[in-house]
Amino acid sequence: MASERKFIRENTKRSLIKKFLLKEIEGAGFGGMSIQRTPIGTRVNILVERPGMVIGKGGSKIKELTETIHTKFDVENPQIEIQEAGAQAALNAQIMAEKLAEALQRGWHFRRAGHSTVRRIMNAGAKGCQIVIAGKLTGARHRTEKFTEGHVKYCGEVAKEVMDNGYATAKLKAGVLGVKVRIMKPDAKLPDEVKLKIPEKKEEKTEEKKVEEKTVEKKKTDIKKITEIPGMGASIVKKLEKAKIGSLEELYEMDIDDILSIEGIGKKTAETIIKNLKKLIEEGT
Repeated sequence: MASERKFIRENTKRSLIKKFLLKEIEGAGFGGMSIQRTPIGTRVNILVERPGMVIGKGGSKIKELTETIHTKFDVENPQIEIQEAGAQAALNAQIMAEKLAEALQRGWHFRRAGHSTVRRIMNAGAKGCQIVIAGKLTGARHRTEKFTEGHVKYCGEVAKEVMDNGYATAKLKAGVLGVKVRIMKPDAKLPDEVKLKIPEKKEEKTEEKKVEEKTVEKKKTDIKKITEIPGMGASIVKKLEKAKIGSLEELYEMDIDDILSIEGIGKKTAETIIKNLKKLIEEGT
């Protein structure tokens, strides 16, 4: 039970310090705080839009805050660090709620102020935002106006993780207006967002298409046509057929030595065949 009481006590202290800082540095654009224990003491990191208003002239304001936190909340050796919101101010719900409340107090119409704030938040890259202004807006009766754009989660664990909430009040003559700002962070990852990793296709080497050469079938001329050469008779045809030569084209591809190797054909006959064979084939085709 002692450890549980310690956690409750510490969280209560954090909540009271936050409430105290909200009141003390009002107008500086308080965007949140974090408390961290260190061996030297307790580090209090404050996120603000206008650091100069927190530090004060010659550091007088920050010294006063440090002393008050030490005495009032019993924080051991507090060290306040100021962090400037900068360009991320438009994505901080608490800062935008305070800025909207200030605009309403300066006399801005609630619709103009609401739409202007929504536009600024969305232009900063937010996935979605909602602004709720409640109170005596136009008449004696209380009413609520909502300005919503983009994707907004309202409940569940997802809303706690992806939504940033901020609250501020605007004190007007007609009464107090409550301002609530909810912003979905730009890097918010929703449960239904699934990214599929498609494997990269290896670049297939485009092989050069080989042009198919059309094989033109050679026209075969009957070997018997050799008898048209003077001095060539049927006996020569028989000798060629015996050597299994069936066309003049086959005989044309042979050289003189191959023809002489055929049984029964002499040198003179071979030379006559070679001399007249080309002319005979051309006449046949």
